[in-house]
Order: sequence, then structure tokens, then C-alpha cells
Amino acid sequence: MYQKRKYKAFILLCLILDLLAMVFLGYRYLDRKIPDEVHIDRNSGLDLSQLSNPPFVSFGDSITASGEGSYQLSCTLFGKIPFKDIKVTPTEADSILVSGSTVGIYMETAGVLVIDTGEILSEDGQLQDPAKSRLKPGDYIIGFNQQKISCKQDLIQDLEKIDGNPVTVNVRRDNNTIPVSLTPVQDSSGKYKLGIWVRDDTQGIGTLTYVTKDGDFGALGHGISDIDTGNLLSIKGGKLYCAQILGVQKGEKGSPGELSGLIRYRNDNVIGQISANTVNGIYGNIMDKLTENYTVDSTGNVSDTEQNRNFILDFADDFSTDSDQQISLRQMKIGYKQEVQTGPASVLCDVGNGVKKYDAEITKIDMNHEDTNKSFVIRITDQELLNTTGGIVQGMSGSPILQNGKVIGAVTHVFVQDAASGYGIFIENMLEN
Repeated sequence: MYQKRKYKAFILLCLILDLLAMVFLGYRYLDRKIPDEVHIDRNSGLDLSQLSNPPFVSFGDSITASGEGSYQLSCTLFGKIPFKDIKVTPTEADSILVSGSTVGIYMETAGVLVIDTGEILSEDGQLQDPAKSRLKPGDYIIGFNQQKISCKQDLIQDLEKIDGNPVTVNVRRDNNTIPVSLTPVQDSSGKYKLGIWVRDDTQGIGTLTYVTKDGDFGALGHGISDIDTGNLLSIKGGKLYCAQILGVQKGEKGSPGELSGLIRYRNDNVIGQISANTVNGIYGNIMDKLTENYTVDSTGNVSDTEQNRNFILDFADDFSTDSDQQISLRQMKIGYKQEVQTGPASVLCDVGNGVKKYDAEITKIDMNHEDTNKSFVIRITDQELLNTTGGIVQGMSGSPILQNGKVIGAVTHVFVQDAASGYGIFIENMLEN
């Protein structure tokens, strides 16, 4: 009898745990399907049909946005149980200049980034690590013995002057500035060293997503992190260059591909200034002369015709000695996240033959992902692009994603085990920066 009661209690416990798991997973499912915030055209009402409508969920009456500020739209379960309030933010229905052109990126860190510490073979033959547990990967050195440090060369020059006395470096760590005392070690050649590996810049290629009417640009759709520390780089500025695709390493399962490009780091090849590196992309301003000379189709339509594909910005005469350097710009309306649907879409990118539109498919949408640059899953279906790249490759980050005649986001990541698929970011999240 006792064993029978224990068995019944065990079964009951399992049922309760199953029920709790179902409630939790159901809540997570609904939370991911229903956005916490939506943007709407200030002069029109919120179309509830654009919102995902899972079972058992109902919304309050449609709101007409005619004034300033945000509104709340109630969301309930079974028409009675409060679930969440959706923040409705009225905005101007705007259009942007969508690109897809490959660009070169150069950024300088805000201080000298510490990559790691290392051992030094001292003059007496012993291994010493003077910075161990004092400096950490991801620290930024911004001062040395009361002198400001802005680049690696400043640090090198100061290190050449030190003797065996302790030195103080000012370090920015987790948004705090702290002084760190270090005792130099004299190596076998007689030079004093601190045993640190540092970096003060980064460069690479990516894709320009858009340019606004004010000349502000957004690219990549995700931030640039240091390859060694994995931390988002803190930058003081940078430059955007034209880039030329030289080749493609095709992506395969377990091996992400990449675009190989040529960047000429010359002043006459600069097309913009980078001012911010954020989780949603890199941002800055396109050169004034560039924005003054663009021309786009009056309708702003994007089609497969040669006429509409050639809305390009040729700045060779003004900014480069290379006649083939062009930036593609297409005027398109913005599609908000509640308008994004699973199904056919397209991607604008350059894999060596200029910016072209390639077929794709949105397979999954997550309205409230913790990482805003992983808000939906996109799969490349265009056979031409699959034959060339295998799908999504490194360097395509920032490629605009189009659906129903609007720009709705940008490519951000590729799946290592499925090169044809990857993540995307909603365009409204990119524009918030």
C-alpha cells in the first residue's frame, strides 16, 4: 500500500511538472509572437491584422495615432486575463536609401585595448608576468603616468622611457576608470617591459545597409567585437571606404564562407565617417558631397529591370581614381516589424558582380528576442547565390532584406551548420540608433 501511494504521488508530481512546463513554454511562445513595442504611421490607425494572432489572444480596439507620444494597446488571454500592454509609437512613414554595397571598415579604439598578458624572460633567466591579475583582457589603457594615451604608438613611446620603477596606468574597465600599478620587468636584452598584448584598431569588410535623407548611414546590423576578447569594441571613430570584391570562399556545413575584398586605405577612397559601434550595427555620416549627388528613381521601386538596378552613386571622379567604385542606393519605404511575415523575401548584396536582388525566405520571426540582431531567421533560396556563396557568408552582414516592396531588415549572422540560413535584424531596430 505504501509503495502504491508513493507511485501515485510520483505520477501526480510528474503531471504537475508537465503542466507547469506547458504553461511556461506557452507563455514564452506567446511573448515571442507578440511584440512589446510597435511603430505605426502617425497618420493612420494600427492594423491589428498585421500583428501575429495566436490562439486565445485578443487585442483592444485599434488606435488612431494623431498626436505626439506613445500609446498602450492591451492584450488579453481568453478575452479576460491580462497578458501584456503593447507600446504603440507613432512615427512618420518614411523611406530610406537602401544599399547592399560592400564597404571597407576601419575603426580606432577609444584607448589601447588589452588583449592579454604574457610572461617575460627576465635578465636573470626567470619567467615573470608583471600584469597578470592586474590587467584583464578587454581593459582599455587611457593613461600612463599621468599622460594621456590615445593609441598604441603613444604607449610604445612611454614604455621606451621607463626604468625599473613602478608605473601607473589608467584603465577603463566596465565603464569605470581605475589606476593600476605595475612594476616593469627587465628582459634578457635589457629592455623594461610590462608583459601585455595590445591593439588599437580593427578593419574589415561588410555591407552598407542604408543612408537616410540626412546622410546618416547604418551598416552590418551587428556590432564589431574584438576577435580575441569577444567584447564589443569601444571606439573613438573610424572611416568607411569603398571596397572591391576579389573572391568568395563558399560556405559549407561547419565552415562559414567569406567575401575576400580589397580596401584602399586612402583619403580619396573615404566615403564616410564612423561614429558609433553598437550591438545593432555601425553608424556614422556619409560625406556631404556624396549625398548631394545621388539620383534615384522617382517611384522608388525596386525591380529586376536594368533601369531600376542601376540607381548607383558613382563617386569615382570625386573620391577615387578607380572608375569602378560605386555605391548602390535605392529609395524604399520602411516596413515595420509587425508587417514582416514568414514566406518569400529577397536580399540585396554584392558578391562580385555589383548589387543584385536574390530570392530568400523568412522562416521564423521572434518579436522579442533578447538579441535584437537575431529577430528572425532567413534562408537563401536563390540558386545563383547558393552556387556562388553557399548562402550567407561573412561580409554579407548588413545586406538589406526586402519584403512586399519595403525594406524590413538586414542580414546579421550565418548558421555554422547551415550556410544557407542565418539571422536578421528588423530595420526599425537599426534605425533607432
